[in-house]
Amino acid sequence: MNVPTEQQAAALKRGRRDQRQPCEFCGQGKLDLIDERPDPIFGALGMTCQTLKCDFIGCGKLTFA
Repeated sequence: MNVPTEQQAAALKRGRRDQRQPCEFCGQGKLDLIDERPDPIFGALGMTCQTLKCDFIGCGKLTFA
């Protein structure tokens, strides 16, 4: 079994954060996933409803996907 070191874990986390979508409102921030739930209608098919928040301090707007 291979246990990742702290440096490897931090690199993996950074890599995932770098792939975030840009904010459609301000264009400066990236969207953080703050909530994810099964879709009330299509949840049985694996569809989800996501709530995303811009990490730019001057924006902070929510996006629902």
